[in-house]
Amino acid sequence: MKARLGYWAAPVGVAVIIAGFVAFSSRAQADPPLPELTAQQLVTNVAEAQPVAFSGTVAVTTDIGLPDLSALQNLMGKQLGGLTSLLGGTTQVKVAVDPSTGARAEIDSSTSAWVAVANIANKDGWLYVSDSNSATHLTAPTGSPSADSPSDSATAMTPESLADKLINAASPSTDFTVARTTTVAGRAAYTLVMTPKDDSSLISSVDVMVDAATWMPLGVEVWSTQLTGKASLSVVFTSISYSTPDASLFNFTAPPGATVDTIDLGQASSDVPDQVNSAPAYQPSVKVVAGQGWASVAEVTGLPSDLAATLADPSQLASILSGAGGHGDVNSAGPRGMGQMSQLFGSLAQTTAQGTAYSTYLGSVLVTPAGNVFAGAVPVSSLESAAAANQ
Repeated sequence: MKARLGYWAAPVGVAVIIAGFVAFSSRAQADPPLPELTAQQLVTNVAEAQPVAFSGTVAVTTDIGLPDLSALQNLMGKQLGGLTSLLGGTTQVKVAVDPSTGARAEIDSSTSAWVAVANIANKDGWLYVSDSNSATHLTAPTGSPSADSPSDSATAMTPESLADKLINAASPSTDFTVARTTTVAGRAAYTLVMTPKDDSSLISSVDVMVDAATWMPLGVEVWSTQLTGKASLSVVFTSISYSTPDASLFNFTAPPGATVDTIDLGQASSDVPDQVNSAPAYQPSVKVVAGQGWASVAEVTGLPSDLAATLADPSQLASILSGAGGHGDVNSAGPRGMGQMSQLFGSLAQTTAQGTAYSTYLGSVLVTPAGNVFAGAVPVSSLESAAAANQ
């Protein structure tokens, strides 16, 4: 399992910026007849399956209780429509993977495109944003093995890699069942359901749809106790082909006039010892202070005081994220953009006896006056109890 996860993880993965989130509308009406499998057999098949070449479209949808974000699509002069939909809305992600050649992911909106490309032979990766006509070129250390290359980066949020991580992270706190058969993107599939044993979590279940022939996960749905009738987070293939993608998809050349920032990962690694020798000004630490499994509450301590103060103040947080820099300068986003951000974070924040809390359907965060942060896939009330017990 760990080897499989290592194969699919990669430095450029962040690039996919992922996946904006769509409903699982491609699933067919009738459940296909398939041989019965136990949950253990299904998980084993997924873990042992060999990586396959594929291409298709991943539809991702999210509804985590955030207000309408459409007014924020043009903040700071950027066309952010495709990115705001990652938090609440719809985006389609085109993906292509050849385990022996590379990987590619692309998000297109009406105004901009985001592209991530990784190439095994070149041992490099590209991240490109058309709105700013800017690219980041990541190069791997000389002599690094291909298994550690960025070839898998663009698949970091495909259903396959997401399902692998969920299954690998599951513990005795989870019930596994094979609930039903279904059809995803025209493929017969099993549905593995992971249900938390502790009902104090905001997550009620996680469903993973697995191709009955290739054992590649084709969809992941995360269900919340706070939302009925639909998944709070869904990442699902709407179309897929197992034909080997054209190798040209894994080569990238920055367009004329593009600004290119090159990052040599080998050079970055060689700089680490010098950084380690000098003690950092702040050393944040994270530990679980309450609950177990899905209902765990983590505490983060040691944050810089100004960062903690910003997190605790919705207006400061809005100022920073709108480009005003937290000092009343609204030139970047303009007064309207600043007002939109303030309204957004003001609607998310709630003042509690233990500090300022932010909550969604899938998780909550609490920032205390002392500058400590408590977080988990639990209601705010659970964070308050944990904070009171760890003062």
